Amino acid sequence: MSRYARIAETNSRNNVAMHNKSFPVSCWIPTAFKKSSGLFSKIEPQLNSDREDYNKKFEHVSEMLYHPGRRIVGKRTLHMTRFVFGYCLILLVAFLLREKKALKFDKNFLVVVYGVIFQVLVAFALTNLPLFTTGLEKTAAGVMKLRDAALEGTKFVFGYIGGGEVPFDVKNGTSTFVFAFQALPTVIIIGALSAILMHLRILPFLAKTIGYLFKLIFKVRSSVGMVAAAKVFFGQFDSALLIKPILPHLPKSDIFIILALAFATTSAATMPIYADALKDVCPNAMEHIIMSSVISVISVLIICSIVMPANGEKFLDSSINSEGKRPYDSFMEAIQKGLSDGAYVWWCIVGILIGMTALIAFINYVLDVFPNYAGMPVTLQRIVGFFMYPFSWIIGIQEQDLASISQILGVKLVLNETIAFFDLAKADVSGESVVKAIYAINNFGNFSCIGMTAGGMLALAPNQKCITELISKAFVVGILATFLTSTLMNIFISF
Repeated sequence: MSRYARIAETNSRNNVAMHNKSFPVSCWIPTAFKKSSGLFSKIEPQLNSDREDYNKKFEHVSEMLYHPGRRIVGKRTLHMTRFVFGYCLILLVAFLLREKKALKFDKNFLVVVYGVIFQVLVAFALTNLPLFTTGLEKTAAGVMKLRDAALEGTKFVFGYIGGGEVPFDVKNGTSTFVFAFQALPTVIIIGALSAILMHLRILPFLAKTIGYLFKLIFKVRSSVGMVAAAKVFFGQFDSALLIKPILPHLPKSDIFIILALAFATTSAATMPIYADALKDVCPNAMEHIIMSSVISVISVLIICSIVMPANGEKFLDSSINSEGKRPYDSFMEAIQKGLSDGAYVWWCIVGILIGMTALIAFINYVLDVFPNYAGMPVTLQRIVGFFMYPFSWIIGIQEQDLASISQILGVKLVLNETIAFFDLAKADVSGESVVKAIYAINNFGNFSCIGMTAGGMLALAPNQKCITELISKAFVVGILATFLTSTLMNIFISF
C-alpha cells in the first residue's frame, strides 16, 4: 500500500470516529501504543467512561440543535401556549360578533382588560389560595349534604326504590339505583332552601354585595350585577326574579347580559345531580362544578362587554334594595312555595329527559339507513360532535379522548347537560379529560333551552320585544363563555 493510500485510510477511520461522536482526544489512541504498552489496559476504563459522558453531552446538544422543540420547548410550555391561544381565539370570535366592528381603545376596551385580569385572579384564588380552596371544599360538601338529606326523604316515601334497604338479594353487576327517585329529588329540598333564604333576605343581600363588585369592574348597573352574582347558584329565571319590578325597563344591553347568563351556567338545584353522576370517575366533581359556575359568570360579562357594550343610557335602578317587599308573607309560605316549585322542577326534568332521550333515539333509528362511517354507525351525536372537535382541542382534551369528548359535547348541545354528564361518566376517557370536560358541559347551553328561556323572560317582561331578537346571539355568547372558562381553568388545573 502506498503512503498516500495509508493516509487516505487513516483519514477515513478518523471520519468514522467523528461520525460516532468519539471526539475526545483521549479516545484517539494510536494502535501501536495499544500494542506496545500495558498502560492502556490500566487507563482503558477511564477512557471508556470519558467517551460515554461525551456521547451523552453530544446527543443532548444535537437534540437541541436539530430538534429544538423537544428540549427547549417542553410539553408544559406547548400546553400553556395551546390554552392561551384558545383563550385569545374565543375573544377574537366574540369580537367578530360585535355590533360595532370598529376597534376602539376606549373605556369598553379597558373594561375587557380589567375583566380578564379579575377572572385570572379569581381562578388563581380558587385553585391555589388555601382560604378559597378550603371554602370551596366546604361549600361542595354542604351541597352534597343536601343530596343526602333528600335521600332520607325518598327512602321514607319510595322505600328501596328511593335508596332504602333492599328486601331481596341483589345480583352481582346489577344495581337498584333509580335516577328519578334517588338523584333528582334533590331539587325539591334546594327549592325550599332557596325560598327560605329569599324570605330572610339573605340571598338578595349576598347577590347585591357581589353585584356591586361586578358593577365596579365591568361598569354594569347594580341590578345586572345582582343578577350575575345570583346566577352562580340560581336557575334561569330565579335570578331575574330579583329585579322583576324594573326588568321591563332595562335597556337592550342589560337584557342581553341576563339572557347570556341563563345559557352559561346551571343552578344549585341540579349541581348535586351532576356530581352524583360523576362520583365514580371524579370524586371532587362538585368543586369543579361550582368553580365552573363562578368563572363562567365572569366570562359572560367579559364577552358581553365585547359583543354588546353598554350604550350609555341613563337608568336609575335604586328600586333594588335589601329592604324591599318580601316575596313571601310568612316563613311557612316560603317553605310551602319552595317545595312546590322544587317538585315542579323535578317533574319537568323527568319529562324532558324521557322526551329528549326518546327523540334522539328515534333520530338515530332514521340515520341507520346510512352506511357505517369508520366502522361505527352514523348518529346525531357523532354528527354534532364532529363540529365540536376544534373546541375539544382548544380546551385541552387529550388526543386519544378527542372523539369521545367531542361527541359528548354534541350530546350536551343537542339534548341537555344532564344526559351529557351521564355519558361522560360512562365514557372510556382519562380522568384529566373528565375534569376538563366538566367546565364545558356545566351549562344550560342547549337547543331545548332556547325556547324555554325566551318564553320565561317574555313572561317576566312582556314589553321587552328585543328578547326574541337577542336570544340566538345570547345563546352563542353563553356557549363561548363556557369555552372561555374551560381554557382558563385548564391552565390552572394542568399546571
